[in-house]
Amino acid sequence: MKKQFILLSLILFSCLALASAATTINTCNLNVTLVNQDPYPATPDSYIKVVFQVSNAYDSDCGGAYFELAPSYPFSLDENDSWRFLEEGTVLSSEYSQDWMIAYKIRVDKDALDGENLIEVHYGPGTKYSDTYLTAKFNITIKDARTEFDAVIQESSDSEVSIAIANVGKYTANSVVVRIPEQENFQASGTDGQMVGNLESGDYTIVSFTISQILNMTQSRENPQSTSQTKNLSFDIYYTDNIGERRVVNMELPFSSTSGNITTTTSGNFPSGFPGQQQTSFFSLRNFIILLIILIIGFILYKKYPAQSKNLYEKIKTKIKNLFKKKNLDKGEIPDWVKNSKAKEKK
Repeated sequence: MKKQFILLSLILFSCLALASAATTINTCNLNVTLVNQDPYPATPDSYIKVVFQVSNAYDSDCGGAYFELAPSYPFSLDENDSWRFLEEGTVLSSEYSQDWMIAYKIRVDKDALDGENLIEVHYGPGTKYSDTYLTAKFNITIKDARTEFDAVIQESSDSEVSIAIANVGKYTANSVVVRIPEQENFQASGTDGQMVGNLESGDYTIVSFTISQILNMTQSRENPQSTSQTKNLSFDIYYTDNIGERRVVNMELPFSSTSGNITTTTSGNFPSGFPGQQQTSFFSLRNFIILLIILIIGFILYKKYPAQSKNLYEKIKTKIKNLFKKKNLDKGEIPDWVKNSKAKEKK
């Protein structure tokens, strides 16, 4: 009997609590509206600021209030800050309003589709979450105002490149500017940017730049005889979309430059053997090593076979002496035996 009594008491208490909560919700008369969305419309892969208004939240019958943003795709929060609480007895700074204003910064997914997308909120009276919360849903307007571009190299020479750029997206690109950024393999001479103006969907334009290719030391050593270098040329397209946002699109195209249009950049000392450097150190070292090996072998043979080595030395010495004598004869010099013979004849 005691257990049954306790069970009945708990059920009765729960019913009274639910009835009390329902009564509080009914007497509190909370109401939520979405009062602002910035920017409007929202764009994919960006942030929007939304402001909700909770009416009558400061009513003493409410005993405070709680609010939760429950985002679903394509919306999300960067941090777990979806809850807001209004403590009971909070005094308004303004006597003209009984509304609680709540702001959130919401991220819009990059693949969000154009049109109306629902976002849900939960709210209720008191300062603690209750299973009897109220729900409201609101439309967030999304419009992908970005456009797309395609590009090809129209013409190129030793120092000039002309790029054809087409607006292949759905929307107009306003105040278009094309720039050649700083990059590893190329540099723009003179101006690095050109103003194009507006490009409607389907329109195209051609921009031209003076370009030189930068060939670093490693590339020079790997392929010093190359007359053509093909690398990707990077360029940026800046434009203003239909809702006034300034955007940039990064693109690149393969660009071939001849050897007459190559600038060589260096850093520090030239490595040994690089074109233009004296290449004596390598050969001097090689000759020195060969001579040292010959001397070591000769010393070992002399120690092991002294008599044979001496005879070999004398033979080499004689041959060298005779060789020099022959060279002197070839040069027209008079040998000693001829000089001696002529001296005897004079006597």
